[in-house]
Amino acid sequence: MFDTICAISSGGVVNQPIGIIRISGPDTFTIIKKIFKGKFENKRGIYYGHIHDKDETIDEVVLITFENPNSYTGEDLVEINAHGGLIVLQKIIELIFNNGAREAEPGEFTRRAFLNGKIDLIKADAIHELIFSKTETQAKASVKKFSGQTSKFIQELISDLQMLIGHLEVNIDYPEYDDIEILDEEKLINKVSKILDKEKKAIELSEKASVIFEGIKVAIVGKPNSGKSSLLNLLLNEEKAIVTNIPGTTRDIINGEFQYQGVLFQINDSAGIRNHSSDVVENIGIERSLKLINDSKIIIHLIDATEGETEVDKLITEQSKNKKYIKVFSKSDLLEKLDKEKIYISSKEKNIDNLLDLLVSEYKNLDLDNEKILIGARQMSLLKSSYEALNEAYNALLNGLTADIVITDITKAWEDLINISGKADNELLLDEIFKNFCLGK
Repeated sequence: MFDTICAISSGGVVNQPIGIIRISGPDTFTIIKKIFKGKFENKRGIYYGHIHDKDETIDEVVLITFENPNSYTGEDLVEINAHGGLIVLQKIIELIFNNGAREAEPGEFTRRAFLNGKIDLIKADAIHELIFSKTETQAKASVKKFSGQTSKFIQELISDLQMLIGHLEVNIDYPEYDDIEILDEEKLINKVSKILDKEKKAIELSEKASVIFEGIKVAIVGKPNSGKSSLLNLLLNEEKAIVTNIPGTTRDIINGEFQYQGVLFQINDSAGIRNHSSDVVENIGIERSLKLINDSKIIIHLIDATEGETEVDKLITEQSKNKKYIKVFSKSDLLEKLDKEKIYISSKEKNIDNLLDLLVSEYKNLDLDNEKILIGARQMSLLKSSYEALNEAYNALLNGLTADIVITDITKAWEDLINISGKADNELLLDEIFKNFCLGK
């Protein structure tokens, strides 16, 4: 049986009007009765009263109580809504500790919810992503994962493989058993192929959607003094990069984050690229710029509109093939006439709306409602591992190997899927997942 835990769930910062303290465990109601004066019953409800330490009134509070198993953790749980000052909350917490509870570890409330069968690990991951969401799109995607549709999809895959494994084991161990259909080579290959297709589709959708959580890596590249640092400052809405008329001012990669229409971008300003430089440090910066092109999802190629394209610009265009590539002409305020087919910007006029729309166009309409989308590196790693194991089995079958040999790979694929939802008993896995949660979650 678990002990009783307690933590500040919300509040405890300067000038916050309300703070919430969460208590969960078998002694929750016993502790509350010792420190709370007011009407209170051992059942679900909302109660007004005061927290007391002997004859001293600590605070006026409202309790929200939940009986097990009908609570977030599946245990008796109380949320104390107190005034939000840190001193008041700390006094209440200390009083609760003195009456038998202990401080909750990070993520322990959610961990108990999982261990008591209230949520699976897919939902636990979704809670973590929701807490740390930086954009509205991230938050919406996390809520969708918490709704249970993704869990249902993974469970269907688990069931498909489980039935297949059970079928094969009977065929292998009891070939004389007439009530189970014998899976010949063609039928087995067909069944494995169908499950593989489902996993492959899920991986493709998830990889495309992963940029919503990781941020889309964008590189600003171009010749020295083409306006890259000015553009970075415009996008970040801050003076992060030094802007001068001296070529080669930026030697290292300067980066930052911004969001537009709910999409998160990781923007990187690089050293200007030119054919020859006598400066060793600048040459190192140029090498890093070329590497940045390879590592980025989107390339913004900035060209000085007063000079036009040069041989160096052609090199950058060649380096950027197979990437989403946006050619932008800077210093448009110095031109008398603009070409309607080109994208222009000016740091003086701050006209970057067209560029922002191009950046976000590919990502703002992602199908985040799709139940096949998984979030987080842990889920994706396990899904890919499952796919690889199942693909090994599929190729082995195509090469004429028998069911008693390939069943090992099929079982591995099944185990990986089980670990996505957390049905397997693995204490180290749980420690790794929940350690990054907040104390009161």
